[in-house]
Amino acid sequence: MNKDAVGSLHRGLCADGSVRFMAVEAKALCRLVQSHHELNSSASRLAGEALLSALLMSAYIKVEERISLQLQGERPHCAFIADIDAEGGARARFTPPKVLYKSGAPVSGIMMAMKSDTDKELYRGITKVDQTTIEQALREHLENSSQVDILLRMAIKVDSEGEIKFAGGLLLERLPESPSHPSISSEQFRSYFAGLDTQPVEDILVGLAFGKFGDQSVELLENRSLNWRCSCGQERVESVLFNLGPEQLRQILSEDGSAEVNCHFCAVSYQVSADRLGELIARHESTTRD
Repeated sequence: MNKDAVGSLHRGLCADGSVRFMAVEAKALCRLVQSHHELNSSASRLAGEALLSALLMSAYIKVEERISLQLQGERPHCAFIADIDAEGGARARFTPPKVLYKSGAPVSGIMMAMKSDTDKELYRGITKVDQTTIEQALREHLENSSQVDILLRMAIKVDSEGEIKFAGGLLLERLPESPSHPSISSEQFRSYFAGLDTQPVEDILVGLAFGKFGDQSVELLENRSLNWRCSCGQERVESVLFNLGPEQLRQILSEDGSAEVNCHFCAVSYQVSADRLGELIARHESTTRD
């Protein structure tokens, strides 16, 4: 893992190539989300579970593809969005900073997953979250999408001080029967991995480090580092302001004297001075004259 990484995602095969897996460890990444948005312990748990869901869904995106996961919570009332790219770049936002929620407690709302590339949306799936856990909602979404047997485990641990001590998850998918690869039945799948239903997720990931899921050997195909990656920046902020048009820029300059823009994902504040606002207005005027 590189020195700037805030987690890792692993994918591979097991059960003699008949089952594929995705495993993620993201304690540091969840802590970043907690810090950027000043989340209390309950909000941190819920945001962490939603972020693990997005990370597990991102394991098989390619090149310039991106997974976006949104959760609109009615109970508790909250909003979450995460973007994950194929290189392990991630960003996430959760509001409000304080909610009442216990790990594994039922949630009501809507979960929406989208896969896209630089040009278009490739997939969109919407799952109703009706008094179930985030883990159960993701399981339902994946089972409806892939129509194969899966085993899903996620865990977030937050201590009494609100510090995230563990964040990790595992997704096993039985590959559909095909002459191109080995296959097992649904009954065999459940039998091979029955113990993982109750085993602590931390212990499962330790087993992965030793090349095992229970009694099944693992063929590791990729270790991917996770990194915080936000698309904000001074140039992007000024581009957004420029697109507001000269009249609105003049109004900002007249009323506020300068502009301040806060990134919703990483909470960085960008300042645009009066002189720079004047330059943006002058660019509009120059374009109009030309």
